[in-house]
Amino acid sequence: MPKLSVHVMQDGERVPMLHDESGLPLFYPTLYATSQLRNAGVAVNTIRNKLADLIVLLRWEFANRRNLISDFQAGRFLTIADVVSLRDFAKLDMRNWKSDGHSAGKPGVRVPSFLEATIASSRALAAIGPQQHFNRLSTIADYLEFTASVVTQYRNSHQIAQEIARMVTAIRKHRPRGLAKHLEEEPERRSPPTEVVNRFMAVGSEHDPRNPFKHPDIRLRNAIIFGLLKHTGMRRGELLSLRLDQFDLGHEPLVWVRRSQDDKLDSRRHQPVAKTKERPLPLPDELAEQLGRYMLQVRAPITPARKHPYLLISHRKGTGWGQPLSISALNCQIFGRMRAVDRDFELIHPHAFRHHFNYELSRSIDEHNAKAQSGANTVCATPISEHRELDVRAFLNGHRHRASGATYNRRHVREVSNEAARSLQTKMMRKAPTNEDDDEVS
Repeated sequence: MPKLSVHVMQDGERVPMLHDESGLPLFYPTLYATSQLRNAGVAVNTIRNKLADLIVLLRWEFANRRNLISDFQAGRFLTIADVVSLRDFAKLDMRNWKSDGHSAGKPGVRVPSFLEATIASSRALAAIGPQQHFNRLSTIADYLEFTASVVTQYRNSHQIAQEIARMVTAIRKHRPRGLAKHLEEEPERRSPPTEVVNRFMAVGSEHDPRNPFKHPDIRLRNAIIFGLLKHTGMRRGELLSLRLDQFDLGHEPLVWVRRSQDDKLDSRRHQPVAKTKERPLPLPDELAEQLGRYMLQVRAPITPARKHPYLLISHRKGTGWGQPLSISALNCQIFGRMRAVDRDFELIHPHAFRHHFNYELSRSIDEHNAKAQSGANTVCATPISEHRELDVRAFLNGHRHRASGATYNRRHVREVSNEAARSLQTKMMRKAPTNEDDDEVS
């Protein structure tokens, strides 16, 4: 069965690729990824996700003993029954694919006739969510449109072009419907309560006895990780791609978020990268002091760390010692162990800090405006307008458009809305008649 891997070229470029068991790249998926995705400037992570979707299609072919390239060359395209079968298969959770009877030893699925069928209990198959199902079918539709057009391009047949368009339209019509453009979620799931965040930061500090990490060097590194996420709101990829030359720890310390895609000095196959605009972000003095200690006293003596410029490194002895910290290590080893300390910490993950940062930013602006309007703020008596607030949020988040920050402000908007609604309800109750005898007199 096909496997997905990421190859690092000599110039540092990461190239996701599907290959067979012998390591040979699959021709049509590679042609599609190169000509339609890579050449269009699609991000490496997006290409990898789309190739993972194509594995689902190839597994469907294997399970149904089909070869779609041969079918297309013969002028045979997917029927409605095929599309329905593909739709249902694409909804399965591929992590359980082999255990659900679609293993390599059982390539075909026999469908009994009606007279043979008997009623029996069967366990439900694990399925993915509607948004992922939608994305899978979208990728499959695009890929099949591309491959069918390529293998039939020399036939120059209008009828074949119509058949391809019919097949692709049918697949797209069978995607899940009713999906919200932006799925709503409980704001507290995105932006954890401030009390939980503060407790997490306290446990993750250098000297807290509840800290699950014992080595002082690891505690310092982790405290820096939590501090950078909390005080700057940067993304996980931006955090792990920070280099030593991006810091200015002088009078007014700051860190520059920069894009470093396809860096030859980055040994990580899945390279963490910034996906937002480059920008400087201010740092608190305490965090700057921790960064200075980590750079000079902890990181500098580690020989493998001197061969690359990345700030955060692995301190685990072995082949990865001193190498740049990986995404899996951040998610599983660092945040995973922290979540085991307290059940409330299940709400904490790297991106949750970005939502919390924006929530605290909104509260800070509200406090500033309240002081400015009351005349108590003598330092800056000018309130921050809504237009200016959007500019500030877009700059700090690295967004190109102001509207991109709306998703990070939902918790604050909800709290302000609830407060305004309750205030209005209180006023309405006060204005309502309080004489209970009015009905009796009338």
